[in-house]
Amino acid sequence: MTVASRLTSHSDSDDEPLERTEAVAEPTDDESVTDTALFRLGRVLFGGVLAFNAIDNLRNLEERIGYAEFKGAPEPDRTVPAASVGLLLGGLGVVLWKLPAAAALGIAGFLAGTTPVMHDFWNQDDPEEKQQEQIQFLKNTALFGAALAFARVARRSK
Repeated sequence: MTVASRLTSHSDSDDEPLERTEAVAEPTDDESVTDTALFRLGRVLFGGVLAFNAIDNLRNLEERIGYAEFKGAPEPDRTVPAASVGLLLGGLGVVLWKLPAAAALGIAGFLAGTTPVMHDFWNQDDPEEKQQEQIQFLKNTALFGAALAFARVARRSK
């Protein structure tokens, strides 16, 4: 079933406003939330963006390792490639819905481990730099929440 929209008029009079109603398809008894088009779209957007970022990290590995060194991350020459591969696998796992709970929890672990180290806005003196790090920190916090939600849905849909 698709998202349906319709405009209806309750009167022939031009004085009365048109009412817009939207119906979003709910899962049927034979269908779980994971089988809906909106959920699949959400999975592809969420996991796809994270997989893309992981590939970008791997393509620019020396730069990413240098930045992690600058931020004081532990053993960046080992942790940056490993975390990037983990993020790639997690993103693809969510997109393809293969081992989805493990994939989503892997993403959550990546975000929980890297966000406070790489986006430590509270340690920044420059107001512009502080604001940029805070934006990235909050973005990652939202992604962390989404990863937890995907993990919960995955566990429930077994």
